[in-house]
Amino acid sequence: MSDNLCIPDENIQKAVKYFSRGNVTEFFNLKFVQKKNEIFHFECSFPDAAKNALSYVQGGFIGAALDEATSLTVLMFNRATKAPNSTDIHLTFHRPMSVGPAKIETKLLKTGKRMVSIEGKIFLANNKLAVSALHTALLLDPPPL
Repeated sequence: MSDNLCIPDENIQKAVKYFSRGNVTEFFNLKFVQKKNEIFHFECSFPDAAKNALSYVQGGFIGAALDEATSLTVLMFNRATKAPNSTDIHLTFHRPMSVGPAKIETKLLKTGKRMVSIEGKIFLANNKLAVSALHTALLLDPPPL
C-alpha cells in the first residue's frame, strides 16, 4: 500500500451510506474522521448497554465495533464495489475499557482479488491501546444500495 493512497470523498460517502443500512454503526456512533498516510481514523462511543458485570465494555461489543470499522475501511478503499464477509477476527485485549468515547485506527494490510486483511486498534480516551485486532475477510459483491 502506498503512504499517499488517496480515498476520494465519494468513496467515503458511498461506504458510509452502505453501512447506514445496518444498526451497528449507529449503536457505536462510529464516525470516520480522517485518513492519514495508511491509517484510517475513527471515533466511537460505547454506550451503557455494552457494559458487562464488571462495569467494563463486554468483549463482544468491542469485537463488533472493530468489525464495523475494519469493514467500513475496506468499503471506503474499494468504492463499495466489494463487501467484506468475515472469515476470522482475532482480538487481543490489552486492558479493560470503560463505556464512553474511544478512538479506532485501521490499516489495510493486504488486499487481493478475493481476500482482504485489515488491522484494527482501539485506544482509550487517554490514547492507551486497549484492544488490537486482525480481521480477515472474503470479498463479495455487495447487495445494491
